[in-house]
Amino acid sequence: MPVRLSTADTGFEAAFSALVDGRRDADADVDRAVADIIADVRARGDGAVREYTARFDRLDVPALRDLRVSEDEIAAMP
Repeated sequence: MPVRLSTADTGFEAAFSALVDGRRDADADVDRAVADIIADVRARGDGAVREYTARFDRLDVPALRDLRVSEDEIAAMP
């Protein structure tokens, strides 16, 4: 579950320290997972990108062109 912190909150320093010091996946595990995803995308192309988009973003994309974000959409982002 994502953690949202604000520097304006009382107790921010303690919460931030706890987050930084908390248990994390080992760097090697993360590196391996990312390398596997990149290798899969290189091997299977658009199909892999669509599958990972469905898996991680929970978004069904019929075609990769549907993933394009316009300059106006980017400019409107907070």
